[in-house]
Amino acid sequence: MPVSVPPRSPRATRRPVDAVAVAIAVVIGMMTLQTSSARAQGFDAEVRIDQLQLPTPGSRFTRSEGPVEGFDEGIAYAFRLGTDYMYRPLRSRIRDETGEEGEARDLVEHALLLHLGMAIRPVDWLTVEAAIPFSVFADGSDDRRIPSQPFRAGKPGVGDVRAGVHVLAYDTEVLDVSLGARFWAASGNQAAYLAGDDRFVRMELVPAVAGEIEYFLYGCTLGLAPLFFAGRDGDRVAASCGAHFKVAPTVALGLEPHVAVFSFSRGRNNSENTPGLASADLAVQFETLGSLRVDVAGVSFGLAGGPGLGGAPGTPDVRALLTLGFADRGQREVVVEERDADLDGIEDDRDACPDVAGPRDRNGCPSRPDEDGDGIVDDDDACPAEAGPPADDPRANGCPDRDNDHLADPVDACPDEPGAPADDGCPQKARLEAGAFVFDPPVQFPPGQARLPDAARQALAEMSRTLRSSPQVARIQVRVGTALSTRRLTEARVAYLVGLFDDLDVDGRRYVVERRGDLRAGRVEVRVVE
Repeated sequence: MPVSVPPRSPRATRRPVDAVAVAIAVVIGMMTLQTSSARAQGFDAEVRIDQLQLPTPGSRFTRSEGPVEGFDEGIAYAFRLGTDYMYRPLRSRIRDETGEEGEARDLVEHALLLHLGMAIRPVDWLTVEAAIPFSVFADGSDDRRIPSQPFRAGKPGVGDVRAGVHVLAYDTEVLDVSLGARFWAASGNQAAYLAGDDRFVRMELVPAVAGEIEYFLYGCTLGLAPLFFAGRDGDRVAASCGAHFKVAPTVALGLEPHVAVFSFSRGRNNSENTPGLASADLAVQFETLGSLRVDVAGVSFGLAGGPGLGGAPGTPDVRALLTLGFADRGQREVVVEERDADLDGIEDDRDACPDVAGPRDRNGCPSRPDEDGDGIVDDDDACPAEAGPPADDPRANGCPDRDNDHLADPVDACPDEPGAPADDGCPQKARLEAGAFVFDPPVQFPPGQARLPDAARQALAEMSRTLRSSPQVARIQVRVGTALSTRRLTEARVAYLVGLFDDLDVDGRRYVVERRGDLRAGRVEVRVVE
């Protein structure tokens, strides 16, 4: 915003900016918002317009970080393209030798910047991101410019490359907390007002919180440059928050306030040994953006805009943002190595005689009379008319195993329900009785949680094995109790069950999830519908 340049003064003595000075400066800075003439500050080295820092790609907000929820496996990634229009982000008032201020000049009246960003999450608790701004267009007054910045508005350029690392330290349904740091490389173009005279790498600590309560989304980010308190030129302390309300499953409206306090030295050469560390002035930037966000199948569209107040360079009178993002998660590929112990070209899991080589038309067994063609000669086959694998028990040798629990039908007490041999082939936690699965113990979500205990997951695992091995069970209905439960908690439980069934290799076409208000909250029942 407005910038005025006083005549060069002798080198000032360096002094740190303490917390009291910061608090006083915030009050004074807010007072400066009342009149435009008071916005003239004594800046020199850090005159730049790309002060906007968009959050990590994949965040639900325009300015606040908003850590996203964790996931079980795979690699998550996100991309974002942001268009940033600013009206009057940089002004100046040139003072003469007597200290009188001249007419205000718009160094940059209209500016259009592009922000490109990407992020990757190799594990559920770590995000690595990078971004870079580009100046596409800028115009403004061409005469009486800042002596140390004799550039013409309208010159395109590239801003500082920014990279960050964020760790998801706490993850619950209503609150996520991340801790991170972001680095700004000294790569910006001064001629486009995207860099200052002092070329140094910046670093900011970036703690953030975010969460969702029913239809309400919130998030806040703190940006803290450690050398701000030493008065380094251009460093800042900033806070950005967002509060959105879901007006539809894919549409959210909200407000996103932002405030920042910048440190600016009075001259570029205040310290020969440590450029940029100097007797510091402070300037305030304050913006409130109204925002609209639409999320559909991993693609996000955002529109935000609002006024800006304060004396810091890069604070526009009006800002408008248009963002387009994409986020997705890739799954890890699992490679299963197949074995062939007898080297007959038939993998062991499909070889009726895995230790003795045989032809493929006899399922890998030597050629002898075999009526059912299961590779076991009739003299040794307990079921000569029904194909089956070999077994040590002569009563089961060559007999089929309908439920695939490695216990042949003649010695299986539950031939249509897979179970452990120690339990005579019967499941212990999920029995199929009269068109429904009976769970012991019952499958029940703990109060307020969206994750089942181990015993319940084991029962559903037994049910999935029965479903896969029982052709007479074509489709099941999974009922989830919703009585006295919040909608968010119910949806989280449904999503958890769908993910669990996917992990258990249950075909999505063979089950349907139904929310039932007549069942106790968190109770899960399974019935056969076909």
